[in-house]
Amino acid sequence: MRKYIYIFCFVLLGITGCADFIDVRPENSTTYTNYFRTQKDAEALLNGVMYYMRMAINLRNSADIVDDNVNSSINNNLDPFGNLSSFSGYGDLIYQANLILDNAHRFEISEEELKPYLLQAYFAKGVAYFFLAMKFGDAPIMKSSTSFEKLPQSPVSEVLDEAEKWALKAMDLPKYEELVQQTSESRMKQYGSKGAAAALLAHLYAWRAGVEGKCECWEKAEEYCRMIIDGEVGNYSLATDPEEVCTSVMHRDSEESIWEIYHNVESGDLITLFPANSFVGFPVLTISSYTPDNTWQPSIYKTTVNRMFPGGDRRRDAYFWETNADSVYLKYVDGEVVASAERGQDSVIVAYDNQSIKRAYLYKFRYPFYMYYDWSPEPSFSGMNQNKVIWRLAEIYLLRAECRARQGKANAVDDLNTVRRRAYGDDSHAYPCAEDVENGLVEDIQLAIFREREKELLYEGHRYYDIVRNGMCYLRGEDTHDYIREEISEAYARLTDQDILDGALYYGLEDWCFENNDLLRQNRYWNRRMQ
Repeated sequence: MRKYIYIFCFVLLGITGCADFIDVRPENSTTYTNYFRTQKDAEALLNGVMYYMRMAINLRNSADIVDDNVNSSINNNLDPFGNLSSFSGYGDLIYQANLILDNAHRFEISEEELKPYLLQAYFAKGVAYFFLAMKFGDAPIMKSSTSFEKLPQSPVSEVLDEAEKWALKAMDLPKYEELVQQTSESRMKQYGSKGAAAALLAHLYAWRAGVEGKCECWEKAEEYCRMIIDGEVGNYSLATDPEEVCTSVMHRDSEESIWEIYHNVESGDLITLFPANSFVGFPVLTISSYTPDNTWQPSIYKTTVNRMFPGGDRRRDAYFWETNADSVYLKYVDGEVVASAERGQDSVIVAYDNQSIKRAYLYKFRYPFYMYYDWSPEPSFSGMNQNKVIWRLAEIYLLRAECRARQGKANAVDDLNTVRRRAYGDDSHAYPCAEDVENGLVEDIQLAIFREREKELLYEGHRYYDIVRNGMCYLRGEDTHDYIREEISEAYARLTDQDILDGALYYGLEDWCFENNDLLRQNRYWNRRMQ
């Protein structure tokens, strides 16, 4: 127990970027109860929850990416080396939330003062167990912060039950606007709110419906989407156009964003959690390491972009920079190196024939941060200075469309068309349009919704989980499109039904996970692969 008290104290005192120093009252002998007395202590514990939330939550799976570059490592997405992970990040988050819940009776504050911290802990546990279920399937269920016995994995259905239990309790959270007004502490959209809890439940029920085959959960997921869209759980609204999605929604704290993970490099935040770090290059980055013809990065080709985003889809020019320009230039402008598709009168450093370059230039994430060092003639890229948006309103519209389509409801097209209306600026591409006919989507509204999610949410970390959710419907004979074997890579195309049922779509466990817990078991698929 002393070991865990030391760890606990270290965490609380180490997260100085989020909390004030904790004033712990001395007693005749140091006891565990010292740390659970005041509202300030509760706030420090919550800061620990937020810290571990940031460390744990990263939606991206290597197979999520639309990647045309066959030489990039992402295409080796069924290699055991790239598909092993551990429960530890989620375990830390659950443990920290349990510290609040298990010691609630020790605090010398009123129930009303304590309630916000309990609700945040509920939300954190709901999130942690849901992500465990999505990433690993079977996973341990931690009993409390004072129980340190070895635990085996519980079946995925029980892990999802646990997530559902805590997420439902988190629905008592206030709306985000009320959350900000009710507390003197800083509250950002990483904190749980009623809207974030509703989004969690919407995704959880959609996952249970798709992956577990619990068809009644489609209706439940639809209802939580409705609550968000109708403004019952918070004030959310769509950005006006795709350009605003890039400049505002993908930055931080927009009205379209429901839940996001905080990240601010400028303030000294060195936690690397933003997936775009791996994908953003020229022209967002114009230092010498990033040129238009880089071949080592995961890439989406211009031909793919033009196919996915036909003429009139304003997302193409917002999400990607100058896809069809004849030439691109690096120039000095007011002492800064900038990219341009026009030669102009500025000092041109180098020019490139854009038509000879296959890869498109991702422009969806636009807020890089540079550090300047005396030993370097140019700045050093230090990460994207923007939050990681997990759930936003446009995504919820498309999730509700999916839920309705799975239930055979004709109004699924209403939500699909809401997102298309913003993308095109009018109703000229309402479903079914000419492109739907050309792409064979008229008879498959579900596939049309998947394609829209693929476009709208490109590089935001949803695509792989959309494939799994829909792909399991195919395995049960509820769909005609084989998402898993047609939408990822040749490696996934070779999976058998049994491989999928044995856990090929989940992460395997790293070797060190078994060193201190001989009750854990590798899932059947990865156990075979690692023999």
